[in-house]
Amino acid sequence: MMEEPDVPLTGGGRTAVARRGGVVHRETGPWAPSVHALLRHLEASGFEAAPRVVGTGFDADGREMLTYIEGEIVNPAPWTDAAITAVGRMIRRLHDATATFVPPDGATWRPWFGRDIGDGRRIVGHCDAAPWNIVARNGHPVALIDWEVAGPVDPLTELAQVAWNNAHLYDDDVAAMNGLPDAPVRITQVRLLADGYGLPAPDRQKLTARIIDVAALSAANEVIEQQITPDTEHAPRVWGIAWQARSVAWMIRHRALIERALA
Repeated sequence: MMEEPDVPLTGGGRTAVARRGGVVHRETGPWAPSVHALLRHLEASGFEAAPRVVGTGFDADGREMLTYIEGEIVNPAPWTDAAITAVGRMIRRLHDATATFVPPDGATWRPWFGRDIGDGRRIVGHCDAAPWNIVARNGHPVALIDWEVAGPVDPLTELAQVAWNNAHLYDDDVAAMNGLPDAPVRITQVRLLADGYGLPAPDRQKLTARIIDVAALSAANEVIEQQITPDTEHAPRVWGIAWQARSVAWMIRHRALIERALA
């Protein structure tokens, strides 16, 4: 019996991803065993919004093997208010489940710019729960995919990253380019996300500043990863730097509105 062929998948970021039947095969790195331990813990905890590890977790070529999750990616379109509230609930369920996760001895995690942001307790989070990594069905979020940067994170930092990207706190012309609603609507979705998460009042007061911190450091990290210097003639992902830097400026201009929405 012939094996099913690999079907390349988009959205893999820095690594090649392919689907073979109901299994996703992905090039990975030394962090994979730690991520697989996390995913197995989530499965045992009853958290359903994540792929499952298949077999040993690796194919004959050393690629990781995770279950394929059926659905669609809503991005770049906006979430409905009900959907973004559900995103908040999903992240809360994730954090509740990972609170009891004990990483394996010698756990290795992929480097990520947000590891040291915040001074709160650390859990192991997804660390890239942007709308392009959330599978939806009929516009409702059902699962998180692309777990390669999972690792230790301050929960408020993860929620800030989720808010930034899922409420689309981007400059107005960038938002218009993607058919997103006006600023007040997007800012209201930050509150809905926090409501879904069940964020307490003291942390709501910190969230706006944390979102700005995450966006600024993400833009700086993009510059570092692309090794941009005064001699750089072309940056392959220069738009990634541009929209993130402009997003920071937009949030600073709208900071009072965001803080009022969360009050």
